[in-house]
Amino acid sequence: MGGPGSGRWYRGQCRKSIVEKSLAIAVGEFHGRIHPYSSGTLSWRLWTGERSSIGYYVTWTNDGPRLMLHYVWNDSENIEIPVHLQSTPVYFGGERWWFTCPLIVNGVACRRRVGKLYLPVGAKYFGCRTCHGLTYRSCQEAHSEERTAKFFAAHGSKLDAMLPRLTGE
Repeated sequence: MGGPGSGRWYRGQCRKSIVEKSLAIAVGEFHGRIHPYSSGTLSWRLWTGERSSIGYYVTWTNDGPRLMLHYVWNDSENIEIPVHLQSTPVYFGGERWWFTCPLIVNGVACRRRVGKLYLPVGAKYFGCRTCHGLTYRSCQEAHSEERTAKFFAAHGSKLDAMLPRLTGE
């Protein structure tokens, strides 16, 4: 139980969604745009080749700046989601801005300080990588040869015994 080949990972059915197939908004894209009442549109090309865009405007509250994202989901529903912004001081003056993850998972607000927000395929709201359970393609591909070698080391004798039946010898 729990040995190599057990579970769905090796069959490719339980892999996490990847960052590369998600829409991503980086806080750096708002450089110089975070001031009261600023607004605009961000546009990009999706991995499928389609174009997408999202509107935003900045409001100032007692808690600090808030970025309001607005977009159309599934060509039918208008979404408007508030994303609070945090800043940290940087050396030699100035400040660095961060998103505060707006998602609520299992009844608990995430509130992580992140540099990017993602909208994976099928998701309705932007959130951090952790809340969406995202990983990077390179993480899924890393060490695949080692996993294959471990699988054959554990099951090689069984496969050798089956080989004459499969080849007709």
